Amino acid sequence: MRVLTAAPASATPASATPAAAASRYETDEERWRAVRDGDEAADGTFYYVVRTTGIYSRPSCVARLARRENVEFHSSLEEVRARGYRPCRRCHPDEPEQNRYYADTVARACLLMDGALAPPNLDAVARSAGYSRFHFHRMFKSLTGVTPYAYWTAVRARRVRAELIGARTVSDAIYQAGFNSNGQFYAASSAILGMTPQEFRAGGAGVRIRSAVGTTSLGPVLVAATGKGVCAVLSDAGDGPGSVAALRARLTALFPHAAHHEDDPAFGQLVANALLRAELPSGGRYLLPAHALRTCLRERIRQELVTPAATPPATEHAMVAGLRAG
Repeated sequence: MRVLTAAPASATPASATPAAAASRYETDEERWRAVRDGDEAADGTFYYVVRTTGIYSRPSCVARLARRENVEFHSSLEEVRARGYRPCRRCHPDEPEQNRYYADTVARACLLMDGALAPPNLDAVARSAGYSRFHFHRMFKSLTGVTPYAYWTAVRARRVRAELIGARTVSDAIYQAGFNSNGQFYAASSAILGMTPQEFRAGGAGVRIRSAVGTTSLGPVLVAATGKGVCAVLSDAGDGPGSVAALRARLTALFPHAAHHEDDPAFGQLVANALLRAELPSGGRYLLPAHALRTCLRERIRQELVTPAATPPATEHAMVAGLRAG
C-alpha cells in the first residue's frame, strides 16, 4: 500500500505540481507506467478513467489495477467531468492536492492527541511537520472544523466518561483521564456529562433525558441531553453499531435508570438544525481517519447545542434554554 507523507506548508513538492512534472508523462505509455507503479509524483498531471466503470482516479490510486485496454487518460478534471465520469471514492481526485499532504499531518496530530494524558505541545508538533503554529492551527481547523485544543479536550472528555463507568472513585477517574485537579474537572463537568458525576455513575438515576436521532455525513447520530446539557452523542462503529435501534439501545444501556423521552418535537428540531451546522468541512471529510472524524463531529455537535448560531431563527433563540426546557 502506498502511504502519503506530509509536505511542508512553505512549498508543495515540485513533483506534485503539474507544470513541473507534465513533461515526464507526455505519452500514454509513460502514463500507464505511472498508474501501474502508483506514482504519486504523477498526481495532478493527468487522470485516468476506467471505461467499464466510468470512474476517474489519480495515478497513485490504490484501487485494483484495471486492464490496460479499459483505461484512458485525460489531462484535466474539466475533461473527465465534461464526459460525465465519476470521481473515485478511494483517492478523491477532486480534492486539492495540498489537502492530501495537510491531511497526513492532521491525522498524525490527532493520533498523538488520542493517546495523550496532557495537552500535547502543538508548537512542537507544528515545527516537526515544517509548519508555523499559526499555519498548523489554521490547517487543522480547515480540515476538521475544530481547533487542535478543542480536539484534545474532546478526547479527554471521552476518556473521563469511560473512566467514570469503571473507576473505583470519581477522583480516580478524573486523574486517570488527564485532569490536573478535581476543581478543573468539576468546572467543566456539566458540559462533559450533562449531569453530576454521581448521577452519571449511577446510570442516570433520577435524571430526565431527552434524545433525538438525525442524519449526518458519517451516518445516523443520536444526541441526548438533560436540563444541564448534552449527556451523550452516539454514532457509528467507532463506539458500537450505528443503526437507530442500536443507538437507542446503547443510550439505554449507558443510562438504564434515567427517565427517557424520545418524542419531543422541539428538542428534535434543535438537534436537526444543530446537525446541519455541525457538518464536517468537505476538505477533510474523506481524507482523515474515521475515528478522528467521529471525534470532530461529536465535538462540533456539542458546540452547536451549547452555543447558538450568531443569528439563529426565532425557533432556535436561546439554544441553551431549549436544552434546559421541560
